[in-house]
Amino acid sequence: MTLFRPPSVQKTICPFVVTAVFLLPLLVGCSPTPEDQPDTAEVIGMVILDGEPVPGAVVTFAPETGRPSTGITDNAGRFELTYNKDTKGAKIGKHTVRISTQRYIENADGSTTEQQETIPEKYNASSTLTIEVKPGKNDFPIKLDKE
Repeated sequence: MTLFRPPSVQKTICPFVVTAVFLLPLLVGCSPTPEDQPDTAEVIGMVILDGEPVPGAVVTFAPETGRPSTGITDNAGRFELTYNKDTKGAKIGKHTVRISTQRYIENADGSTTEQQETIPEKYNASSTLTIEVKPGKNDFPIKLDKE
């Protein structure tokens, strides 16, 4: 016995099924999975320049290989790193640390103004500062000087 479906139902179901069959492998293949992620650890800290906390600084931990983690300091100079939108922390291992306060601010007339960098270059674009992220919770006081 053959099940009969009206032509209108067949026309509606067929494109949906064909689309689902082609999209399913893409969705499965592109979904982030725990196996795709490196081991990460929680990273918090404080940025201090010449004894004073640095608010609004972008803190970047760049591992030797792989994606960097970033955070922004609050008014007390404290930060928490984020690896990606779903994962806080940083990849376990050695990182080059870069800290910057340089920004471009959009004015009311649509033009932009560059905010002066307050962090010495040896800690941002040309940073030689390195930190080792270890498994577990990491709390780094990052003490910088202008000299």
